[in-house]
Amino acid sequence: MKPAVTVYQIAAHLGISPATVSSVLANRHVERRIATKTAEKVREAARSLGYVPNMAGRRLRSHRAATRQFDLAIMTSFEAPLPLVGQLLHKLQSVVEQHTTKDTRYAVSIEMFHAGQLSSNPALLDANRYHGVIITNTLPEDDQFLTQASLPYPVVIMGRRVPGYYCVLEAPGFVGKQSAEILYAAGCRNMAVMHGKLLTYTTFDRVEAFKQKAKELCGKVPATISCEGLNPFDAAAALQKFRLRRKSLDGVFAVTDSLAMGAYQKLKQMGKQIPEGVAVVGVGDNEVSEYFDPPLTTVAGANDAMVAEAVPLLFRLLRGEQNLAREVLVVPSVFERKSTQR
Repeated sequence: MKPAVTVYQIAAHLGISPATVSSVLANRHVERRIATKTAEKVREAARSLGYVPNMAGRRLRSHRAATRQFDLAIMTSFEAPLPLVGQLLHKLQSVVEQHTTKDTRYAVSIEMFHAGQLSSNPALLDANRYHGVIITNTLPEDDQFLTQASLPYPVVIMGRRVPGYYCVLEAPGFVGKQSAEILYAAGCRNMAVMHGKLLTYTTFDRVEAFKQKAKELCGKVPATISCEGLNPFDAAAALQKFRLRRKSLDGVFAVTDSLAMGAYQKLKQMGKQIPEGVAVVGVGDNEVSEYFDPPLTTVAGANDAMVAEAVPLLFRLLRGEQNLAREVLVVPSVFERKSTQR
């Protein structure tokens, strides 16, 4: 890495004052009556020399001595579904706006990591990097790292139970058990559960609870359809392979609505009617789930409820409140639609 280019180097390169360069790069050249040609030369020099602004320095210069800035982050894996992150960011930004004053400001960032590689983020253990963090969509390897690490700022973990941290998660077993009961009530006796190859704590809990309840109801363990990813085409490809191995199937539990969408497409290509031939249950209640053909039965997952609990909890931790619950369990909603109504 080359040393960072400074405004002083740009000024020396052009033979002008550092104050002039600084004014142009801060877009204040008009109010300071700097010639347009000079401003263009400064910008061109900054591009050619590879200048990158020092944001921390800008913050220090722009803030009053009494102003305090809180740096908050959402940490999630690249492989995770985006809707949860979008909901979390929207809620966090909404609460930030409520708490922002002339003396208190907030900066919100999204930090991404590859599933199972949370420990590779070098900033995690830096006490000067964050004031508070919400972590979601982790794998067991990430949880093991968190258990061993001691993060030096308030942390809320969503969707997981990790000892020593404040956690907000789905009521264990609820989604899987409800899905099995819905399919059983629809007359399904040859069920299968569809999931991605990478299982988070939440999706693992859904799969295992479904298998246990389905075995209890039907007397046999349901089949497993493992998908490479969580996109609809992954589900369609996995169902195609499953069809070659086993034809008896009358009920599918997909751990996300996106997998259910792929299952819909492949089932119809196979000549199966939904729900008469195969009933389908998804998870998440995606905004288009009720517009599936037929409308998809979903157990909503607990995303909305988890977000509603996690963000205020983080702010209570930032305020230093004591005696807070270490674990918050939320119960998802159930939306029964035509995909299971025979």
